[in-house]
Amino acid sequence: MATVWRSQCAFARLLIGKIAQNPNNSPDLCTKLFRGPISVTSRNYSNYANSPFIERIKEQYEYDIIKNPPEWAYVERLLPFDTIPVVTPKENYPSGWIPPREEAVHLPYFVSRTKNHELPIYLNITYRGMRKITKIKKIEGDIWLLNDTLKAHLKETAGKYVETRVHELGKFIEVKGDYVNVIRNWAHSKGF
Repeated sequence: MATVWRSQCAFARLLIGKIAQNPNNSPDLCTKLFRGPISVTSRNYSNYANSPFIERIKEQYEYDIIKNPPEWAYVERLLPFDTIPVVTPKENYPSGWIPPREEAVHLPYFVSRTKNHELPIYLNITYRGMRKITKIKKIEGDIWLLNDTLKAHLKETAGKYVETRVHELGKFIEVKGDYVNVIRNWAHSKGF
């Protein structure tokens, strides 16, 4: 008996919901009355075979093609470079960028620059800012000697033991903590 009563209550709730959705108080609960004409043109085509052919779309804008206009110099300034240009040597740069030195080539390990001439030292923040890992990429040569030298420098600078992880095949070292600026200054002092 209780099951029948519950199903009747559910039907009553559904019926009241349908009446509330009926816009014009029409006697039929499943139909809605529309005052305007019903559009038949909108149709969803389920497959490629039944869809109509696409006609050529008219261009919205009129334009002329001109060869070598004088305004093209302004457009060329906005286009990205095809290749990164070679850096012209200066005494110092306004951005604070430091170029690599020749003495770094003679070390048993080497950290090469990115294509934008920057050091590949990054900070990876995960777990909503709780875990910070500094990553040094593009390492060539003796990665284990670089790891020992870097650990000694970080222990001297930070005053505590610092965890590192060496990925020999991936050619990168991960340092536990935020040591991007310390490692970048160390790399500049080595000449990378």
